[in-house]
Amino acid sequence: MDILICPVCKNYPLELHVFEVAELKHAEPPKEACSQFCSYKNINPQSVDKEGLLKDCERCVKIKIKYGLIVCNKCGRWYPITDEIPVMLGDSQRNPRDDLNFLKLFEKQVPTEILYKGKPTHL
Repeated sequence: MDILICPVCKNYPLELHVFEVAELKHAEPPKEACSQFCSYKNINPQSVDKEGLLKDCERCVKIKIKYGLIVCNKCGRWYPITDEIPVMLGDSQRNPRDDLNFLKLFEKQVPTEILYKGKPTHL
């Protein structure tokens, strides 16, 4: 998440919503915290105590996101995370049927704004 930008409007940072995770048993502890943006906490890491944040980093690197949502707050587009893979395609490359199925599957977890007004597809 520290390096992802919206492929349509080039906005950074993007917002992360996690729906389902798997925990890794053996993950190497981080040497330093994220430098630009912490998606685990949705904060700028420069605005908090680095030592306290590093403890959260130890938990974060053990998490593998199976299903979730990446949201661009600038243009209102959303990108699904399916089977641990963020699918960040432009509007013309996406399958509306797949998008609708994803939204229906996670309807209770998707932010209301994305559910009813998200681009390129919404319920």
